[in-house]
Amino acid sequence: MPREMLERARQECNSWLIDYDARKIGGGKIRGRYRKGLLPITRMFDELFVDPLLLETMEDAFAPHGFCFGGCSIKAVVPGEDARPMHLDDIIFSEPRPTSPCMINVLVALDDFSEETGATHIVPGSHQWERPVEQDIDYISAEMKAGSALLLHGAVWHQNGSNKTSDEERRALSFAYRTRQVHWDSSREVIDELPTKLKDIYCSG
Repeated sequence: MPREMLERARQECNSWLIDYDARKIGGGKIRGRYRKGLLPITRMFDELFVDPLLLETMEDAFAPHGFCFGGCSIKAVVPGEDARPMHLDDIIFSEPRPTSPCMINVLVALDDFSEETGATHIVPGSHQWERPVEQDIDYISAEMKAGSALLLHGAVWHQNGSNKTSDEERRALSFAYRTRQVHWDSSREVIDELPTKLKDIYCSG
């Protein structure tokens, strides 16, 4: 993420976030913060969504079926928030998963990702497995600096880690691209406002 965009996002994103019940380390609930569906809220990230390197990567990953842009969100892993259960994102599709990915998620760090703040845990190679997701399994932590991006195949097992700090949030912008092979219902309410390049790849069902 370009430095200027990152600084703006860090300043403005807190006003977009909505409270929800997240898991607390040690049990119980804690006030988590999240916002799904950013396209009606801001045009800040439009250029990032059509970054040439990202689009070239998606063309290769989803060939020969093509791809669409599948929406965006922001999540803050707050101090004291426990790890989310290990999961995969392709589970949201009801159709059988094709051999190519149904979805690729791009996770952009708005704050530094560290093991202490809840860096994303990834199980390498799990996108090739067809067994149910397991919780007690070895993983690697995606520690990275603010502005860096992590690309996740939709079938990779992953979870956000626990935020063990007392005063550091771990915020991330998440946006997805998905294959045209799989149906996806999405709103058309913001399409007319999108720049042409983003409109061309926007998921319209």
